[in-house]
Parts: sequence; C-alpha cells; structure tokens
Amino acid sequence: MKSGLDVSVKKATEITARKRKKTAIEVPEISIKKEKCLKKRKRTQAAEEKTTTKKKKEKQEIAEPPSQPRVTPVGKEEEDDEELSPEERRMLDRKLKKLRKKDEKAALKADGKTVVKPTKPLASQQALDYLTCWDSNRKEWRFQKTRQTWLLQHMFDSEKMPDESFTVLLLYLEGLRGAARDTTVQKAEALVKGLGDGPWNKEEQQKMQRAREVIQLLP
Repeated sequence: MKSGLDVSVKKATEITARKRKKTAIEVPEISIKKEKCLKKRKRTQAAEEKTTTKKKKEKQEIAEPPSQPRVTPVGKEEEDDEELSPEERRMLDRKLKKLRKKDEKAALKADGKTVVKPTKPLASQQALDYLTCWDSNRKEWRFQKTRQTWLLQHMFDSEKMPDESFTVLLLYLEGLRGAARDTTVQKAEALVKGLGDGPWNKEEQQKMQRAREVIQLLP
C-alpha cells in the first residue's frame, strides 16, 4: 500500500503540471492581445498624422495670395505633352473644347444673352440646292449620292418638288446610268400601273403626268 506521503507528493506534482500548462496557454493569448493593441495604436497615430498634415496644407493654401499664379517650370509642359499618346491628346483637346464652350455659354447667360444653335438646312432644301447647282453652276457642282437618292424618291411629289425643279430634274435624268436609271423607270411604270385608268384627283393627275414624262425620257 502507498503511504500518505506518496499520495501528497503525487497530488502536488499534478497541480504544478496543470499550472504550468495553463500558464503556457495564457501567455500566447496575452501576447496576441498586446500585438493587436499596438497595431490599433499605430493606425490611430497614422490617421492623426494624416489629418494634421492635411490641415496644415489647407492652411498654407489659404495663406497664399490668390494673385500669385503657380509657375510651371520651363520645359515641364512640353515634357508632359510628349508623354501623352495621340489618343490621350485627342481626349484632352475634346475636354478643353467642351470646357471652353461651357465657359462661353455661362458668360452669355450671365450677360442675359441666349445661345442660338445654327440650324442645318432640311434634306429637301439640300437636294433642291444640289439640283440648282448642277443646272446653273456646273463647275462648282459635285456628285452626291444622298442628294440624288432624295430627288429620285420624291420626284413625283409636287409638294416636295415644285414644277420648275422637276423640269430641271428631267434634264438631270438624261445623264442617269446603270441601276439608278433602271430603278427610276421601274418606279415610274409601277406608278402608272397602280393609278390605272382613273378617275384621278389633282394630285394623282400630277403624279401620272410626271411618271409618263420619265418613261418617255428613259425608254
């Protein structure tokens, strides 16, 4: 049988071992907490320093006289332009152009003036001007497919093409060639067929007459 002394020694040894184990576990936890506190303190100090620096900079900017413009070092602007790519330069030019327009509008608005945008001529007017230029100023005239297309699409409409313009158009059609000539003849024949033998109102009579003139001109 074991004596009482042996039992007491064994208990004391077990208690000492448990204390050492507990201490070994607690030490890392305390170290981790200290490390977190230090990191938090460093972040707080960094934020305070950043705020202080920003306030100092704002005070310096306020203290500077507004009449003293910032001077760009000689050659610095040229160096910056050389670093920009062609696409970046185009974007920069567009932005500057928009800013200038905005400033001009603001200045006009401040003076009580309204900005009037230039209006473009209507497609009908552009086409008729194109036809007039062909008739009266052949040296300055240049072929434009868009204008010709409009004329061929609306040549039977007396409201969009007056009689005097249609007379000039007949002369223009004499020089028509290729698919445009064939399409114009087909359109005139389809119109005559669609209107039939009548009776016709005034507008239909004008369309019939013009279609027949085109067919006779372009057999």
